[in-house]
Amino acid sequence: MKVTLKDIADDTGFAISTISRVLRGSDKISRDTHKKVLMSAKKLGYKMPNNGEFIPKKHLNLALIATGFHEGEFYSCYYHGLNKAASKNNVRLFLKAVLDYQNGLAQLLKELTADYYDGIILFIPELTAGNYTDLAEKLPDDFPIISNSLIENPVFPTVTFDSYSGGYLAARHLHEKGYKKLGIILGHPRRSESRFRRNGFADYISQQPGLDLSWVAEGDFTFESGVGAFKQFHTEKQKPDAIFASNDTMGSGFICSAKKAGYKIPDDVGIIGYDDLPSSKFMHPTMSSVHTDYEKLGNATIKSLIESFSKTSERSNLLSFVPVSLSEKEST
Repeated sequence: MKVTLKDIADDTGFAISTISRVLRGSDKISRDTHKKVLMSAKKLGYKMPNNGEFIPKKHLNLALIATGFHEGEFYSCYYHGLNKAASKNNVRLFLKAVLDYQNGLAQLLKELTADYYDGIILFIPELTAGNYTDLAEKLPDDFPIISNSLIENPVFPTVTFDSYSGGYLAARHLHEKGYKKLGIILGHPRRSESRFRRNGFADYISQQPGLDLSWVAEGDFTFESGVGAFKQFHTEKQKPDAIFASNDTMGSGFICSAKKAGYKIPDDVGIIGYDDLPSSKFMHPTMSSVHTDYEKLGNATIKSLIESFSKTSERSNLLSFVPVSLSEKEST
């Protein structure tokens, strides 16, 4: 009968994922563990790679599992930033795009933990805390998994941008530019980052005498919802002086529609976005935005993954925020 990883796991008491990482040559597990696993494999007759000799790997192999990929800049910037960070940290990053996160995601992740990957980065904004809990119950505790998607009560360790501070910075910038009546185009209603950006924006306004959050439009992070927000704005008798679009894509939709209707920006209305995508620098007028550095996000994510290799306890639900900054351009 063929000897399997489960046989070695049963013999040593280690998790199957630990056995797999040892046999793949990971140098992020103690020498003692390596020794016990290799001795068990030899005893049971498992055919070991490298003739049983431990040869440290030169690279970490990380799988990036992401949903929602479509034509547009956001995902390109996100992946490019993480890939730049990976190349500087001796990491090889493999993209696994998931079209239907509701079917097969748990099985995919389970297979990856037993494959040649050393860790997984998740970017699945659609998942709820309940979805993450279900995933965690089906995956080994000792396999490094980091999420880049913000939820209020993380299940996996999470590294993401400080969306609350982003909203706060946007409101403070508009205040410093002299605007008094402010508006916001909200992000997707089921996304935590939407709520954090809104709360940061609203909290700053509530703390400043003379400022008024006078206008709110529903959005969903798409260009079309930015167009819809402008249509709502256009019909208002009491219009805001300036608007925070919760991402650049909606801001672009608003600006394009406003210009077609004859509005001058920022003379008639100022606008600031979030993400500071490359297109914000090439629009006319160029669009002020909350700057997010995806290479910094990648560095922080990889650092957290590497640190988790030395931890033997169950995974934590640590939430780490990467700072954001303000990029002022012509639209404010």
